Amino acid sequence: MNQVLIEVHCNLPSDDPNWKEIEGLQLEIGYPGRGGQTLWKHIGWLRDQMTPAGRQFAQAIWSQEMNNHVLVFDFLPVITSQDKGPEKSYRIRKSVTTANGRSKKIGTRLLKGDYHDEHFAFHPIYPDPNPI
Repeated sequence: MNQVLIEVHCNLPSDDPNWKEIEGLQLEIGYPGRGGQTLWKHIGWLRDQMTPAGRQFAQAIWSQEMNNHVLVFDFLPVITSQDKGPEKSYRIRKSVTTANGRSKKIGTRLLKGDYHDEHFAFHPIYPDPNPI
């Protein structure tokens, strides 16, 4: 079975006035672990930034200068049952570092399908549970 991919774009253009108050945006994606525990991932690979050695991995941090990079998180699918296919209850946790250096964590929310907020756009791609 293929991997679960979650593609993340920053929604703030480089000329957005909000960057005057934001030094950086950090993101973590939680995925289901054994026994119902959520494990957090904060490193993905840059879309369309292939290097000769393979994928270019990066921390999930966006700034005004790096607002246009697209980060892809990949996960091995967690199978819930034969009928339901792969688990789709991934979580989002983000932090905003302000210009004065303070960091504010913004709680978690469940990611089930495409999601957009003031900072990010998420596009999950789940493997086909019944490949031909």
